[in-house]
Amino acid sequence: MTVMKTETQDQQPEARLRELLRGRTVAAQTLGCKTNYYETQAILARLRALGCREVPFDQPADIYLINTCTVTGEAGRKSGQMVRQARRRNARAVIAALGCQVESGANLEAADLLIGTQGKSKVAEALAAHLAGLPDSAYLPDNGASNGNNPIYEELGTWGRQEETRAVLKIQDGCNNFCSYCAIPLARGRSRSRLETAILAEAEHLADAGFQEIVLTGIHICSYGLDLGLDETALPRLLLKLADIPGVKRLRLGSVEPYSVTPSFAEVLASVPKLCPHVHLSLQSGSSRTLRRMNRKYDALTYEASAARLAQALPGLNLTTDIIVGFPGETEADHQDSLAFCRGIGFGKIHVFRYSARAGTRAASFPDQVSPEVAAARSRDFQALSQALWSRRAAGRVGQTEEVLLEQQLAPNEWQGYTRCYENTNVRLADGRMGANGQILPVCLTGYNRQALLAVPQSDPSII
Repeated sequence: MTVMKTETQDQQPEARLRELLRGRTVAAQTLGCKTNYYETQAILARLRALGCREVPFDQPADIYLINTCTVTGEAGRKSGQMVRQARRRNARAVIAALGCQVESGANLEAADLLIGTQGKSKVAEALAAHLAGLPDSAYLPDNGASNGNNPIYEELGTWGRQEETRAVLKIQDGCNNFCSYCAIPLARGRSRSRLETAILAEAEHLADAGFQEIVLTGIHICSYGLDLGLDETALPRLLLKLADIPGVKRLRLGSVEPYSVTPSFAEVLASVPKLCPHVHLSLQSGSSRTLRRMNRKYDALTYEASAARLAQALPGLNLTTDIIVGFPGETEADHQDSLAFCRGIGFGKIHVFRYSARAGTRAASFPDQVSPEVAAARSRDFQALSQALWSRRAAGRVGQTEEVLLEQQLAPNEWQGYTRCYENTNVRLADGRMGANGQILPVCLTGYNRQALLAVPQSDPSII
């Protein structure tokens, strides 16, 4: 196995890259977050420009890319499984494992190339070098880990595919928080912001390509601009500039941290046209005692105040969150406090994760580890609460009008899409009426099921 020398590898001329890569098939698998998804798509866009042809991951390919995840033990195991699956599909393929799990050096032995959280802008060069049979001196004899120790944001270029309906736009990387359970700062390094000029240029490119909705993503997007000397309103002020781009009809935020939602942050946010009223406000626990052990930067009361500011800034807000159950030392009383807190906030959806010890984090050595059986029971409690909260919100939405961005045709007269509040919605069309991928359709909300709102076009109320 060879490992890419990310910092000193010389770039090959574009013509030589095309010569080595043209006509080769490439398949990619992304695990984890929207940031990983953005990075994979940017890499694939460059490989297509160099003459590669993309094929589905479950088919034989000349090149496999696996953008890995290490946020949980299960994600790390799946990363290794994807690498081994690729090897079984084509024993002679070039397999490149990328990203966060590479930083741990675990479960990726079947890969030919290991490229950590930096160096992804040089994936094409690394593949070409491997295909050209360059000697081992072109590589470093380590595990490919970089730990995000470059203080400068790494540009990956632009991407945009017509079959997609919403575009993901990465604005920063890394995190300075070092929560006691989280390995991501160890893998991604400290926060570093993308230059505003590059962000706006890519947004214009995406609008020109026909994307009507743009989602801002990163590892900790609320820290955007702080390393560049800007204040906490840098993110909403960036949104204001993005809203001025012709063709962009919807803007959406990725995950937001509660302590970042200051009064000034919320005030500027309220002035952003085109901003969708959905915020994923990360919680992790509704117990202040547990939050302290997690090294989160807020308590339950601070979170509640932030949620209230967002609700005032964005009328009709759909607030969603993450919860970790079974954190070391979490008592039954802590668990019940967390349930009660979430019930009181009234989230639209709760993403539930069982605590997973990650090497190098402080929580991995905490005493009073919670048994898997107890964690599983607590997970079921939160999943039931999430379903009840969804049903409560959905029932209140019936009879209202909305706009749905159509994403997938389910049947000849039925489409799936998302409202501005990021509610999964199934839209039934009249016989003979055609929908279109990427179309924004005004609808009447007529009902709901366990997973989705139900709707008909406002122009066809007779089919209710």
